[in-house]
Amino acid sequence: MDILQVISRVRRSGEEYSGEVEEAVFVFNGILGEKLVREPGFAGSAVKILAAFSEKPVQSNYYEVFEQEKMSNLVPRLAVKTAVICVPHKQAGYIADQLIKCGVKRILNWSGVFLSSENVEILNEEPPVMNSDNK
Repeated sequence: MDILQVISRVRRSGEEYSGEVEEAVFVFNGILGEKLVREPGFAGSAVKILAAFSEKPVQSNYYEVFEQEKMSNLVPRLAVKTAVICVPHKQAGYIADQLIKCGVKRILNWSGVFLSSENVEILNEEPPVMNSDNK
């Protein structure tokens, strides 16, 4: 099973993962992404989010959130090969292209629109559901 499928299965099931943890970045825009970045371990125990990127400033006690314009500089320096995206569907293709230019090889896509690429592995799935009590 490839790492994107492992990340997805572990996140959905809530199980504790004992394998090698994948390092990734999280790119988000919008209310759902803002809520997720404020939750510890929102992506599950199979992935470690090293940095998050957003169009606007967002405070998080768990992840360092950078301006999205810094992505092209920081992602290659972090040397991550995996990204999780949670952006409006109209932005998804552009964000995926930017991540691919940064050297990302795997994208877990929570944008709600189907993405595909011959050069990278993309797992398209529905965005996580947040409980109404999560703020």
